[in-house]
Amino acid sequence: MMALLFIFLIMGMPIAFTIGFPSILYIIVKNPDWLTIVPSRLFSGMNVFVFLAIPFFVMAGEIMSESKISERIINFTDSLVGHVRGGLAQVNVVSSMFFAGISGAALSDVAALGSVFIPAMEKNGYEKKFAAAITATSSIQGPIIPPSIIIVIYAAIMGTSVGALFAAGIIPGVLIGLTDCLIVTLKSKKRGYPKRGTKFSLKEVGVSFVRGFPALILPGIIFGGIVGGVFTPTEAGAVAVFYGFLLGSFLLRTLKPSSVVKILNETMIKTGILFIIVAFAKIFSWVLAMESVPELIGEHIFGWTSNVYVILFIMNLIFLFVGTWLETGAAIILLGPVFGPALVSMGIHPVHLGMVMIVNLVIGLITPPFGVCLFAVSSLSGCSVEEIAKEAFPYIMLDIGVLLLITYIPEIVLFLPRVFGLI
Repeated sequence: MMALLFIFLIMGMPIAFTIGFPSILYIIVKNPDWLTIVPSRLFSGMNVFVFLAIPFFVMAGEIMSESKISERIINFTDSLVGHVRGGLAQVNVVSSMFFAGISGAALSDVAALGSVFIPAMEKNGYEKKFAAAITATSSIQGPIIPPSIIIVIYAAIMGTSVGALFAAGIIPGVLIGLTDCLIVTLKSKKRGYPKRGTKFSLKEVGVSFVRGFPALILPGIIFGGIVGGVFTPTEAGAVAVFYGFLLGSFLLRTLKPSSVVKILNETMIKTGILFIIVAFAKIFSWVLAMESVPELIGEHIFGWTSNVYVILFIMNLIFLFVGTWLETGAAIILLGPVFGPALVSMGIHPVHLGMVMIVNLVIGLITPPFGVCLFAVSSLSGCSVEEIAKEAFPYIMLDIGVLLLITYIPEIVLFLPRVFGLI
């Protein structure tokens, strides 16, 4: 079964069929009577309450994108950091931080901010490849900083608290943003990139904050509501949709009635694709459980080494490699049932494991040769993937540095969940 799965992956088949077809073929060969159980397993794979949050978060992201709130976020971040050397690039990074708390997806970040920043940065004297690289590398904060669809998927697959994972993602996401700002500062000084003519102004910050407040408060509503026990992740998603609709339609008045059909269409397509993968992943994990694959993996790893640090290093290599060519959500659905139980049995906290896995996979989004964010920003900027990848290399190296920190110092990840009493 695993051999056929890898063949399908190499062939580039859709991930749902890649994991579904080998699993069903295995059942037919092993015991055809088990086919009667397949429909119920497909349904039970999707019949998880927390999964209801996914279409809501997808729709909330689409509403925010159509409402064009990125302009207000950019104005606020410009008032904060636009006055420093390489200010527009710094604004790009910090805007990604705030936008991550709204969209929760790297490609949404690239699409929303890349179309604004890349032309603006080029016009202001920045090299296009530099603008493209910083847009791609800063976008990976999206799946890490809450709310995040990827985090919801991991929580459902591994039976872990969504709130704890949301809290766990804040520090790693901010650290990645700060390392991006550091590289931007160094490159801007070396290359003589411009800074804004006006100086830092508290008045400007205050005005832009008030204008951007309705959008900036959304992540706080979602995270605070979940952590405070006001509502569940699913209810938080519904609140995000309702708030986004009010914000776009009545407060900002940028959401047009004609956009509603597009929002619903995109939400159904993205959710449908994801849930087909989830359904077949349930069959895949069921087959793995029947054959005791997680236990066998654990035995083999322990048989080779009992050093947790070495095991984590090996897992980082595997997760990072998979992240370079497989979509993040699909990778979690595929890797979670295979490695999760074995690693948790070794004493690795599931929240810590989740953040290590997610950070690995999102770094893969900007890692050549298959990093999807590189291709997305290439189509936006007109730069070649090779140019962008070369420019992005220092960012990737520091991102891996952050990854190693959270891998070997678990408290970086677990500190906030403990503070909020979530673990």
